[in-house]
Amino acid sequence: MKISYSKALSLLKAGEPVAIPTETVYGLAGRINSEKAIQKIFQLKKRPLFNPLIVHCFDKPSALSLISKKHSLLEKLLDHFSPGPLTILTEKNKNLSPSITAGKKTVGLRIPKHPLTRRLLKDLKIPLAAPSANPYGKISPVSADHVLSAFKNKVPVLDGGVCEKGLESTILQIDQKSIFLLRPGMITKKDLEVFLHKNKLTYKVSYKKANFQPGSASFHYQPSVPFYIIESTKQRLAKQEILNFLSKKHPKKIIKELKIFSSSQKTSRLIYSQLHEFSKDKKNLIYVQKSKLKKGGLWDAIINRLEKASSKTLQMK
Repeated sequence: MKISYSKALSLLKAGEPVAIPTETVYGLAGRINSEKAIQKIFQLKKRPLFNPLIVHCFDKPSALSLISKKHSLLEKLLDHFSPGPLTILTEKNKNLSPSITAGKKTVGLRIPKHPLTRRLLKDLKIPLAAPSANPYGKISPVSADHVLSAFKNKVPVLDGGVCEKGLESTILQIDQKSIFLLRPGMITKKDLEVFLHKNKLTYKVSYKKANFQPGSASFHYQPSVPFYIIESTKQRLAKQEILNFLSKKHPKKIIKELKIFSSSQKTSRLIYSQLHEFSKDKKNLIYVQKSKLKKGGLWDAIINRLEKASSKTLQMK
C-alpha cells in the first residue's frame, strides 16, 4: 500500500521496513539499529544472508560515524559527489550490525539525493539500510507501482514519483593508490578521472569484479519473461531478420524490442520501466540489439545491467 510521509516515519521508528524513493531506484529500508527491520528486509526480498546491504546516510558526518578509520580521498569523494548516486565500500566500525554487512569488515555507504528520503534520514537521526525494493534477482523498481506489483501490495511504499536516474548507484572501493569500480553506475569512470585531475590526485581508476557485494551477482535485474541480447557480425540487423529468428525459436511468443535511445541518460532512466511493462504479459519475449549500445561512460553501466538481466546472448549471422 502507498503510505503518507508520517506513516513511513512511524513505521521506520517502530522497526518496520518501508519502501522509499531514491534518485536511483526504490529501496526497501530499515533502521540500522533495528535487527527486526534488517531481518524482515532479507525475508521479504528472499535475499541470501551472505549478500550485504547498502547503508544510506543523511550527510558526511553520519557516514563517517560508521567507518573504522578516516581516509582523505573518501571524504573528498563524499564532498564532491554527494548527495548523489555514489556508494563507497569502506571498512566499518562496531556501530553496525554484522547482519547488515553479512559478517564482512566492509560496508557500502551512500548519501542519497531524493528529498523525501533525505527528510526521513534527517527526522530519524539514524541511517537506513536499503537494498533495492524488489525480490532478489528481479527487476529493480523505479516507481512505487513497481514495488507494489513485485510484493503483491504487501510492502508499504512512500511514493516519491518516478526515479530520476533509473539505475543503481556506482559502487567503488579505494586503496592507497587506486579507485576500483565494483559496479558501474551514473557516476562514471570519466567523472572520477576528471575529479582526480581537478584535485591533482594521482589515483588510478579501474574496474574490478566484486565478490559478494551489493549488485555483484552474475544474474540480477531479471524480468519474468525471456530476455535476449542479440549479437551479430553485421553492423546492424534489420528488425524483421531478428523477428524471424526469434519467432522460429519461440513461435508462440509476442516479441518486444527494448528501446535504446541516443541519450545514455534517457536510456538508463527508461530501461527498467520497459522491462517491467513488457513483463506484465507472460506471452512476451524481450530482446535488445547489442550493436545499438555504445561503449564508455554511462553506457558501461547500461550494458552491465542488461547482461545481468538477460536470459542469454544469442548469436545471429
